[in-house]
Amino acid sequence: MTDAGRHPNIKLLTLSEVIDVKGYVGNFEVKILKKARYVSEKECTACGECARVCPVVRPDEFNSGLSSRRAIHSPFPQAVPSAYVININECLGHNPVVCAKCSEVCEKKCINFHMSDEEVLEKVGGIVVATGVEPYDPTELDEYGYTRFENVLSSLELERLVSAGGPSGGELIRPSDRKAPKSIGFVQCVGSRSAKKGGSYCSNICCMNTIKSTLVLKEHHPEIEIKVFYIDIRAFGKGFEDLYTKSRSLGVQYIRGLPGSIVETDEKGLRVAVDNGASGKIVFHDLDMLVLAVGLKPSKSTKKLQEMLGLQLTPDGFFLEAHPKLQPVDAATRGIFFAGCAEAPKDIKESVTQGHLGSAIESDGQKHDDNHG
Repeated sequence: MTDAGRHPNIKLLTLSEVIDVKGYVGNFEVKILKKARYVSEKECTACGECARVCPVVRPDEFNSGLSSRRAIHSPFPQAVPSAYVININECLGHNPVVCAKCSEVCEKKCINFHMSDEEVLEKVGGIVVATGVEPYDPTELDEYGYTRFENVLSSLELERLVSAGGPSGGELIRPSDRKAPKSIGFVQCVGSRSAKKGGSYCSNICCMNTIKSTLVLKEHHPEIEIKVFYIDIRAFGKGFEDLYTKSRSLGVQYIRGLPGSIVETDEKGLRVAVDNGASGKIVFHDLDMLVLAVGLKPSKSTKKLQEMLGLQLTPDGFFLEAHPKLQPVDAATRGIFFAGCAEAPKDIKESVTQGHLGSAIESDGQKHDDNHG
């Protein structure tokens, strides 16, 4: 992101939303709503003095609510631009009589509560749709006890918990008592491959994300007991089967079958009832923590952009390419291209490869035009 922010030919518009698109290939007019930041991007040095005096405390979205932030904050480490932003719906300071403490301690005087949203018009030759995806919210799957039991986490929450820059500094702890868990279970296909709740499609990344998590946990905590409850493991990428085999060799137990019920025991433990697919019997597993490997769903902005740009969607709600083999990154509308998970759930490698493919196709097309110009 830093490289993109410094590139002379890249213009970054953060806190912005496309509200209208007109024109055709080579001559698009894009109307963008740039929302007020209430902090000068050029003047702010991200010293953090303003956040230290802010009295408003809210859950930190970047850490999945496992830590807190202030009404004035940096969205996440290494954010571009490196400047703080005020959530005006939470802030008390737009009425100086109430607060305005951040403005008082800012030596650069870069906080301005009178900033307002503005519309920006950009003329471009092509459009890349890279809306990404969102994690599935497992709250509706009540049988897993997510939000009811403190020690049931989503896979994204576990990622933040074991990250060195996360809320616990990389230390693996249970949210209920901040003690190190002795046993952890993973439930696969949460919100994926289900016709009733979530998506009926495979979210692609969940199996390998769980395998990666088991390897990380075993590397730092060899003594921990890990069980993975699954329908089937889909490790189809290059080298992925080797990682799966390595995970099993380290003592991770892979149990075919998904939990039917979860109850909380003494000391906030979890008793998980699983219909074992191998034996055909109900087996109970006592665990300290349970991690739900949540699937991926289309971004909230997908439907709006689909109507705005005149694009097509697959039955799963992702954008439909012009041809899966001959034009894998092109929309049916000329001049519009797809990147990453806007088209379907992908891992990092696939997204990067698709980005390079689109660049190569565009470069070859430009050379062809130049040779015949």
